Amino acid sequence: MVPDGVRRDQRERPGDPAGHSPRGGSLAMTINTNHSPVLVAVDPRPRLWANWMALRNGDLSLVEEVVAPDLAVHLPLADGNPVRLRGRAEFASWVSALHAAHPGLRFTVEVGPIIGPDLIAGRWTCVGFLRPGGYGPGPVDAVAGVDIIRIDGERIVECWSHDDARAGLDRPVACAAA
Repeated sequence: MVPDGVRRDQRERPGDPAGHSPRGGSLAMTINTNHSPVLVAVDPRPRLWANWMALRNGDLSLVEEVVAPDLAVHLPLADGNPVRLRGRAEFASWVSALHAAHPGLRFTVEVGPIIGPDLIAGRWTCVGFLRPGGYGPGPVDAVAGVDIIRIDGERIVECWSHDDARAGLDRPVACAAA
């Protein structure tokens, strides 16, 4: 007996109880458990977020696949002035320089991805800032931050990133009353 959803070419051949094909090897059975001929589209946004984080971790082989040619990235900077990166090449250069300055740098997703129609957000932590530099005096044990990325199709076109690397160093914290 052949289960529903098994294609005719995947059934056992008469006289071949082991299910071997005439060309050698075993016949695979594909069972369609929902009995639907409809293929379901796969949402690319979770994969896009995972690839974005892989890029942040230094995997520059993903740049062309993941980011649009005219990518815009908005980053905080230690002196309080934001950094704006434009295009794939500038972003790749920034990632490369960041990992060269901090060889043990590693981003880990803590929350998310939180997915909207054209926005993806997540909270991450980063360890490995081993040297003093742009984030203030002395090494930093860990940094937490949030990336909000805007997508167009299956590519990232813009990113806003914010982290707490300078929290408590020399920047006053202000709270607004509701």
